[in-house]
Amino acid sequence: MNIGILYPKSNAHPGISLDFMDGLKIFFKQQGLLNDIDFVYDSIGFGGSEKEVYEKTEKLLVLENVDILVAYIDLKVLGILQPLLNASGKLMMVINPGANYPDNWKPQPNIIHLGLQHAFLCWLAGSLAGKLTDRKAIMATTFYDCGYLHNAAMVMGFVKHGGKVMFNYINNQPYNDAFNIKQLTDFLSTDKETRNLLCTFDALPASLLYKQLNECNEAEELQLFVSPMMLEQKALENMPAGFNFPIAGFISWNTAIENESNNYFVDTYLQQTRRTPTIFSLLGWETAMVLQQVLGCKDFYKDGKAVVTALQKITINSPRGKIFLDAQTHYFISPVYKCAIKKHSAKVEFVCIDDPGAKWEAFVNEPSESVSSGWINTYLCY
Repeated sequence: MNIGILYPKSNAHPGISLDFMDGLKIFFKQQGLLNDIDFVYDSIGFGGSEKEVYEKTEKLLVLENVDILVAYIDLKVLGILQPLLNASGKLMMVINPGANYPDNWKPQPNIIHLGLQHAFLCWLAGSLAGKLTDRKAIMATTFYDCGYLHNAAMVMGFVKHGGKVMFNYINNQPYNDAFNIKQLTDFLSTDKETRNLLCTFDALPASLLYKQLNECNEAEELQLFVSPMMLEQKALENMPAGFNFPIAGFISWNTAIENESNNYFVDTYLQQTRRTPTIFSLLGWETAMVLQQVLGCKDFYKDGKAVVTALQKITINSPRGKIFLDAQTHYFISPVYKCAIKKHSAKVEFVCIDDPGAKWEAFVNEPSESVSSGWINTYLCY
């Protein structure tokens, strides 16, 4: 089997492609499948050039004649590729953290999506905030993060339950000693009622936000509802003494999740690379798990539509738990984990939601009421 892989680069997360490919190859090595697969690679940079992504896709499908295409890209550039993919009939796996979601959830017959469900998880966090007695909140994000729909998803979940956004704060500071949140703290000092914050920040700016919020005069009165990257270890590690406010949110995976598949993944990856796995390592490992199932379709693996139909009949015991391909959207759905950090604590507590199917269906069926734009490049590749 020939597998073409389009991989991104990232300034904020320079190890993104290395971690992804290590996760993929280590799984295949452990399963004794490396000799059954030939890989063809190409870089798409930050994934923000539709022309470049199209040309690299065309090269792999037409010139290299790959059997399956794995593309770490965002939904914003997928549309331009669909005619080419439909003509080829081959399977395409779209990989990304899921910070965006489509305007139309109608699936394409030979395209499947494997991601971290970030927009869905933000929608869950917003919905959780909307169930509070006090439904007023500040929406806080960064110039980069607000270009993706996970931000809109959080607000959508909040407003659906009666919440009202009183102030929008978009930080455009560099992520160094110049970083400050003065506009946000000024609002907190003048508005004595709004104490809930809906936050979408990448891990590094999240750590800077946490530190400065922790030191503000209103810290003890705050409640934060956060995006998944704000629950990453790099976001939390600078607050060992604990937070002066409680934090709530949802994630799809963490190294600390206790199940047999995750323990095996974390231990094997650490042994093979001497590095702790990341969310990108997880996506590589899970991509290989899906491709292992495709290898079993020996008579028709070049028929993308037939492969997608076959994949809908199985579940995969991934490090997240059991994942399955949703027939209505062609997105892989996994268990999600509700996270809480109590006030004056630094410990993340997990509660697993094994079957989020009903919530996922509600998210998918909640229409977007406005036209959206935003960044084209893949989330976390700035």
